[in-house]
Amino acid sequence: MIVDVFLLDRRLKDIAVRVQPIYHQVFVREAFLLFMQDEKLNLIPVINQDKFVVGQLQRRRFLEHIVLGKYGYGIHLNGNKKVLEIMEPPGLILDAFNTIEEAGIKLQQRKPPDTYDDIIVVDNNRYFGVVSVSLLVEALAQKSLMLAKDANPLTGLPGNWAIKSVIEEKIEKGEAFEVIYIDINYFKPFNDRYGFAKGDEVIIVLGKVIKEAVSLWKNSFVGHIGGDDFIVVTSPEASLAIAERIKKGFEAFLPEFHGKDYLVGRYQSKDREGKERTFPLLSLTLSIVSSLNRNITSYAHLASIASEVKAKAKALSKEAGTSVIFKDRRKDKSEEEEFYARNKAVTH
Repeated sequence: MIVDVFLLDRRLKDIAVRVQPIYHQVFVREAFLLFMQDEKLNLIPVINQDKFVVGQLQRRRFLEHIVLGKYGYGIHLNGNKKVLEIMEPPGLILDAFNTIEEAGIKLQQRKPPDTYDDIIVVDNNRYFGVVSVSLLVEALAQKSLMLAKDANPLTGLPGNWAIKSVIEEKIEKGEAFEVIYIDINYFKPFNDRYGFAKGDEVIIVLGKVIKEAVSLWKNSFVGHIGGDDFIVVTSPEASLAIAERIKKGFEAFLPEFHGKDYLVGRYQSKDREGKERTFPLLSLTLSIVSSLNRNITSYAHLASIASEVKAKAKALSKEAGTSVIFKDRRKDKSEEEEFYARNKAVTH
């Protein structure tokens, strides 16, 4: 499935409409003419000589209070006034690089009478354009639809485009973050031994375990890369605790996954060459990559670092025959390679 990444990472600058602003020193009758010439014009931003937004004219209120007035001849009283004398204070002003989600949150915080007024967008504090409430709602609905299509059908977790979007946003904002890559050791022989339905059950359970483990930490993100590969994006102070919770939570289900084989501590299945051999019980490899000791410049750069870290973590986990938490502590070309590893034997 192809997902339009543009729809998943839209900022206000991407949907803003360039409505012609009005200078605060012009006469009110000029603003009246602008509204009369465009029946769809809902709001006119008012700017000063430096293009800073200093006020606004909202169509309904302007026509009702300024043009008509209490007795129906307001334009005769106000037509020769300067706009700055009758303008409203600017309503909701947001930066052009705010995400549509951030705008949606701000929109929910508005109170009457300006609940449905257009949002004024600025760039470097200067007027950029406006976004109508209907346009913002449409953009949010489109993103929700794309995320739903991108979600993994087994776990319902966000897929690869959402994962990429979250990580790139953190890189762009310069936020410190850590990524936990989670995958199941020897998952293929498990599927061959117990069946694909049981394998799907393991994937679903692991997804729930990860979501539960992350629930204590706000602003953490869980994604499903595909198959038995999951990802958590979280803060540096939370990653190890989350990884430990995932490991412990998953191991609690081993008796249910393996049945009678759990008591033996191993099972027979075929390897990738089709040969019968003994495999250990299911376990996880949890590989952690941190932006604190790596100057991560892009999603592709992170993927490159993670590929090497995951390979080494996987080797250690398979050698131990149990779940391993593995944190990359290397710094970019400045120190020797060092890894943090935690390895606790599964109690049978």
